[in-house]
Amino acid sequence: MATSVSLQAQPRTGSGSRAAVKLRKQGLVPAIVYGHKEANISVAVSAEELDRAIRVLHARVLDLQLDGKKETVLIRELQWDPFGRTMLHVDFARVSESDRVRVSVPVELRNVPKTTGGGVLDQPLHTLHVECSPTKIPEAIRIDITNLTLGAPIHIRDLTLPEGVKVLEPPEAVVVQLKLPGVEPVPIAIPTEPGTGPEVIKKEKKAEDEEE
Repeated sequence: MATSVSLQAQPRTGSGSRAAVKLRKQGLVPAIVYGHKEANISVAVSAEELDRAIRVLHARVLDLQLDGKKETVLIRELQWDPFGRTMLHVDFARVSESDRVRVSVPVELRNVPKTTGGGVLDQPLHTLHVECSPTKIPEAIRIDITNLTLGAPIHIRDLTLPEGVKVLEPPEAVVVQLKLPGVEPVPIAIPTEPGTGPEVIKKEKKAEDEEE
């Protein structure tokens, strides 16, 4: 499940791109906290600590510490520079365990088929879009393919999912299969993907951040 990581935040009062550049030179990332019918709060967080939380700890939900108060937040959107090296701004959406969020999670295949019957492994879906509690976001959907056989693909409906997790792709969509070389599978229509960032269901529309 998603790891909840504590991250220290500090209020920011400056506005405009010049103030944001100054923060980045100090190793900080400008951010905004919003949602749950509470006021938007402009903050700054350590770029190094945020990068570690995302890349090393694979955190999506954070316990944001601000002036002695804890805010449980979801990383809603993270903006990078054109080279993907510098974090420019991050949106934090307040969440609670009772909320439902939509996120994409990777598919991890475990083991190898006992027999292939001359088929080769084909994995049409490497990520899945799921809906669940923000405190129960799975790190990955793991599939044991030991008993995978030719002509018996694993569909969405065949997956064993963590409690409270719902996959948004069609039940008949093939996740992984063995197929004979040169044989193309029958395509199955899959809905257009949600946005790249995690989506909080029925979230409040945040005010424009005029500082950035």
